[in-house]
Amino acid sequence: MRLQNGEVLLSWPLPRHIITAGWTYNGGQEHNAIDLRAGMNQPVYAAEDGTVEQTQLWDGVTKTGMQSYGVMCRIRHADYKGGELCTRYAHLTSLCVRRGDTVKAGQLIGYSGATGNCYGSHLHFEVIYKGRRVHPLNWLDDDFTVKDAATGAHLGSYTSVKRPEQQETPAQPLQNLTIGPVSSGDAMAFYRLAEQRGLVSAGLYKSEYAAG
Repeated sequence: MRLQNGEVLLSWPLPRHIITAGWTYNGGQEHNAIDLRAGMNQPVYAAEDGTVEQTQLWDGVTKTGMQSYGVMCRIRHADYKGGELCTRYAHLTSLCVRRGDTVKAGQLIGYSGATGNCYGSHLHFEVIYKGRRVHPLNWLDDDFTVKDAATGAHLGSYTSVKRPEQQETPAQPLQNLTIGPVSSGDAMAFYRLAEQRGLVSAGLYKSEYAAG
């Protein structure tokens, strides 16, 4: 989102904003990104309108170089103050977009995972400005929490973007799908698919069968 004052306010790429690793890791090593808590196969959304500039699939083995990102997507956004602005989403389990696709803020681009060089499912989120990684929290609002005090101590120096009161967070482009009546076997199959895609844990799946 481009604000009236010309500044950039990116949307959070996940519905919940819990930071599990800050600008530096708890051990002090450079991270130059933030990690967000995400279970396996949770929906990941584009932070702003743009064009998919790069995608990558993981070979399932290599954990060095670019393959350390695992399944990854990089989106090129409109320039900011004459400089190229991009966001990167890494360690995904699968992608919903291809290189060259045009995406809107809040559009589904993939599902979270644990591919590449990582331990456990989460989303690695980067902001790249003028060819270098910059602190993501300087481009997001302050609607987040941290996993623990140690993580909070390694957020680094940042200034959150103030969200104008008259501008609301863009609604995620979700679709309602009603299926039924179906047999109990089919109902369980649909439930398992929704669970695999992270819809159950995200509270996006409703079923009388599941409730019963």
